[in-house]
Amino acid sequence: MSRFTSLLFRTLLALSIAIGAPAALAGPMYRVSLDTSALAGTVGYLDLGLNGPLDAAPTVARVSNFSGAFLDGGVLAPSGDVSGDVVNGVVLRNGPELNFFDQLVTFGGLFSFDVGFELGGGDHGAVFSVAFIDEAFNYLGADGNVIELNLVAGQPVERQLVDGAFASVAEVPEPGAWLLVASGLFLLATTRRLRQGR
Repeated sequence: MSRFTSLLFRTLLALSIAIGAPAALAGPMYRVSLDTSALAGTVGYLDLGLNGPLDAAPTVARVSNFSGAFLDGGVLAPSGDVSGDVVNGVVLRNGPELNFFDQLVTFGGLFSFDVGFELGGGDHGAVFSVAFIDEAFNYLGADGNVIELNLVAGQPVERQLVDGAFASVAEVPEPGAWLLVASGLFLLATTRRLRQGR
């Protein structure tokens, strides 16, 4: 019976690693929070960009879990290799063109979203940027982007809060990483309990 139990636990451990490892290796997810209270009552665009030099390594930004005062039907035609919306998520890929997603919003409250990246190899990376612009395409609240995340394969994401009064960025654990940790702790506790029962 103990051989069967040992085999069962090893199988469960291998299964949990197989399920959790791909998500854990996919790279970190970041929670971006934007406080636009200083711009109260202004209608404009939340501007997301993913751009780099022409020889930049292929990079993908997946943006999801949007929250804030987004206005229905207020998306400018995306430029470059961009698809999606704030309901279903947005995917930006760096390419030879400028790549931007602009969503019409009413500033004055809190906005947030999650963003994760897939980085290709190469020495030249891309920059994921967030800016606030008005309907005439002038920057609001800052002279440019409020956040820039510099992305180069094999290096940690370099976070630049260009204007920290508006923005914060925090790394959030992936669900797969939590699953891996929880299953490992469960198996350790169960193994210890079985050994004490002998």
